[in-house]
Amino acid sequence: MTNHGQAAAAVAFVTAAARRLEPDLLQRGPEGLSVLGMLFLKAAMAQAAAAEADDHSPTALARAVPGFLDQADEHADHLGFDGNELWTSFGPTNCKLYRVAAHVQLSEGADAVAVAADIPHAALADLPRERRAHLLTDRAIGEKQAGLRTEAVTTLLKAEEEAPEEVLCRPRTKQLVEDLRLLGTGSAESRLRALADRCGLPR
Repeated sequence: MTNHGQAAAAVAFVTAAARRLEPDLLQRGPEGLSVLGMLFLKAAMAQAAAAEADDHSPTALARAVPGFLDQADEHADHLGFDGNELWTSFGPTNCKLYRVAAHVQLSEGADAVAVAADIPHAALADLPRERRAHLLTDRAIGEKQAGLRTEAVTTLLKAEEEAPEEVLCRPRTKQLVEDLRLLGTGSAESRLRALADRCGLPR
């Protein structure tokens, strides 16, 4: 629904599901907590997308995003570990990944960078390489939004080391490279040009 431009409807759908299912899910241990927590993470991202797309009251819509993330954090704290119950990958670390992504969606780059920097190294090491690369890409976008363009190039190159396909083949990453080329990256220009070549972007 969110991907098809129905983010507001997606928020209504997922929050209604969470309210209806919450009593049963809370009684089902780690599996229930994981499903419930993921519902709130999906609600946060849909709400952030709705705020980004709204021309009338985006700030009002954006104010609801932290509440959904906080509810997910609460369930992650009760769960107490990074798990993959029912293939949800839910836990405290996943909540931080979604918080970074939500800040990026709302163009709150400095906040995204701060949350990403606060994720423990041990937790990052336990993530699959693709998810580490995705987080680094989100962080790079946040750095660009915060005016840290040289740092954004360095972060993108780290993401490429983790999982090249997540950087070289993703449209949003190619767009980030294009944006950085347009804005300029100072001492990182040569590294950015080389990355653009690997992405197959025209010179």
